[in-house]
Amino acid sequence: MNPLDTKATLHLRCGSDIREMLKTAGFIGDFLEFSDPFCQGPVPDLPRDAFIETRAAFISGSFDLPDQDALARLRGEYDALDGLGSYDHVVLWFEHDSYDQLILAFLMDAIATIQPETEIDVISVNQAPEFEPIDRFIGLGQLSPNGLIWCWENHKTSLSSDMLTFGTKVWKALHQDDPADLQALAETENAPLPHMPAALKRHLAELPDRKTGLGLTQSLTLQIISDLGPMPLGKVFGHLMRSYDPLPYLGDLMFWSEVQWMMNCKNPLFTLSPLEPDTNWSTRTITLTNTGQETLAGTRNFLDNFTGTRWVGGVRISPSHMD
Repeated sequence: MNPLDTKATLHLRCGSDIREMLKTAGFIGDFLEFSDPFCQGPVPDLPRDAFIETRAAFISGSFDLPDQDALARLRGEYDALDGLGSYDHVVLWFEHDSYDQLILAFLMDAIATIQPETEIDVISVNQAPEFEPIDRFIGLGQLSPNGLIWCWENHKTSLSSDMLTFGTKVWKALHQDDPADLQALAETENAPLPHMPAALKRHLAELPDRKTGLGLTQSLTLQIISDLGPMPLGKVFGHLMRSYDPLPYLGDLMFWSEVQWMMNCKNPLFTLSPLEPDTNWSTRTITLTNTGQETLAGTRNFLDNFTGTRWVGGVRISPSHMD
């Protein structure tokens, strides 16, 4: 049997979910995780060091990580990209959601800047093979080793200059405090990165709805409770991923951070029990309040109630207005 790759191959992925399965499948190359979640938090147009520090501060605060640990991890991931040219072959493994696709856009810009002299392929998929019994395909981590081999054999595409150019445009638009350029790119037909437009539309859906003031994740979270009644937050997340979200992209801790941002308001949208904050978040029961029901219905606007700050790329969302 011919080897799938070589020891001079690097597999680059926005998480560690397929690392061991690649080994099981027979891949022998190195693995690099780059997992800065640009789908959440500020994405400012800053020099590299300042940008990394801004992102690390967001990750530390949102996911309860020590500041220095978050900073060291990010610096390690960004610095590792400078070594792409030391491999004969680099393969980018991504799926179709906004978490993956925004990181892919960043990598297009980074690769265009670094210009590594190496063969680079992109694997970007939005479905599982027919032989994988998956009810709803969300990500590569759901696939078996044979499923990853199927991606390798059927969805590996050579990186093109058009991909680099389009990805770079997306990355630069993501920095902007006006979403107009990103919205235009989301309407691109026959995009060189075929799953990017749909991912951008899902990302832009996180901007506040004019009537409710809610982003789509916020609205769907309230809708689940309204439809199904009080339940543990972990089950809300399950419903969001399995059926409610048109293009799921959140990990569990990312979802919990979204819930916490929704708690930054004068009149709560929901209650959580037990009240003790050190209780595992996924087991806490969430119950919709009258304010939450009215906000979901659009008779109240969340931005008139919101006391925090959240970001959708370069767009800052703060009380009563959007900068």
